[in-house]
Amino acid sequence: MFDRPLRTEEVPLARDADTGAASGGYAAWLNTGWEGFHQQPATADQLEQMLQAHEIDARVLTGVYDDSLPADLVDPLLPVATYASFAKTLNIGAGLVPAHLVTLVTVRPTHRRRGILRRLMTGDLARAKAAGFPVAALTASEATIYGRFGFGRVTEQQTLHLDVRGEVGFHAAPVGSVVQVAPSALAGIAPRVFEAFHASRRGSVGRQEAYLRHATGRWGQEGPDPDPKLRAAVYRDDAGEIQGYVTYAFDGWDAKPLTLNVRDLVATGDPARRELFRFLSRIDLIERVSHPYAAANDPLGWALEDPARISYSGRQHGLWVRVLDVPAAFAAREYRGSGNFTLRVSDPQSLVAGSYAFEIRDGRATVTPVAGDAPADLCCGAPALGPLLLGACGVGELVSAGVLETSGAAPAATLAALLDLPGVPHAINGF
Repeated sequence: MFDRPLRTEEVPLARDADTGAASGGYAAWLNTGWEGFHQQPATADQLEQMLQAHEIDARVLTGVYDDSLPADLVDPLLPVATYASFAKTLNIGAGLVPAHLVTLVTVRPTHRRRGILRRLMTGDLARAKAAGFPVAALTASEATIYGRFGFGRVTEQQTLHLDVRGEVGFHAAPVGSVVQVAPSALAGIAPRVFEAFHASRRGSVGRQEAYLRHATGRWGQEGPDPDPKLRAAVYRDDAGEIQGYVTYAFDGWDAKPLTLNVRDLVATGDPARRELFRFLSRIDLIERVSHPYAAANDPLGWALEDPARISYSGRQHGLWVRVLDVPAAFAAREYRGSGNFTLRVSDPQSLVAGSYAFEIRDGRATVTPVAGDAPADLCCGAPALGPLLLGACGVGELVSAGVLETSGAAPAATLAALLDLPGVPHAINGF
């Protein structure tokens, strides 16, 4: 428990019995969380919209309260810290695994350095492990916070800028067709297209309800209000099947260069993605197309006759993963060939500390805890497990970075041949 007078409580997703509006406790929790990210207080309609989305996501909300604050100055319903979690899936290469997602973590500046975040996080991760989740994940606004809780960076993202002045040439001939649609038409399309992408892309994390509301224009970029500027298009393959969609908005006549901002672009494969960019490049009165959430190794430059048309900005970390169950998580991963090795993990939170024997046969592994302190081929702390699991970088790179140590009989090159994966993991959404 927190040192008195702090207390922690689950905040119910509830409505007032008389008015049907979001309860005062929910409103206070949400507004405190929004304040932590410098957003304005929610209107009554925004509260209702957020409550609906959180109910669909089955979010678990937690607030920390300070009963010593003067009630004549501070509403007792206002927490001094917020924390939320919900369940989705994470693609780790060979398939999807259940993932415990952490979001909207805030602590008021008046209550820093009191161990609030540590107690919230450690308790929640322990419960997630007990509930059978092999991994937890979050998207961090500050990169230095979550490593101490065992999270490791597994994806990077950047904004891709495509210069569309003049004719943009592509090496490949056009295939399929693009159809412009009203954003509302994506209600039955966006979830299906995303699930196909999610099943095929290592590093992808399941989407919350907010993404569907954004895609259909019910919510704008800044919050749960309609977005009249939003436009949309879908890509159909030669058989007429929809294999991708894009939503976008004009940045305004004052922007220099005149820019079309991609809000969301989801494609089931490379042809769909390429053709959606071809469509965007042909929109009149536009000089640049900007696309956030581009991968660190985005392939679009190879598709263009003039790769100098592409530039990037805002490269930053994306998804962070915390392994909660080494055997379950790593048995669901893909490998190369066959071989054996032992991994030893140190973990101050004791969630995954210990040694594990890996027996790999034809690209799949059986992972078994090992008792005692026998020599291990690989040694690391809990934060290194996330990038190792997702293949965010090679074994050699992790060794060079000093976060992975090799010892024992298996040399680094042998372990790399088993563990290294092609490409990089990529997630196209946050939470």
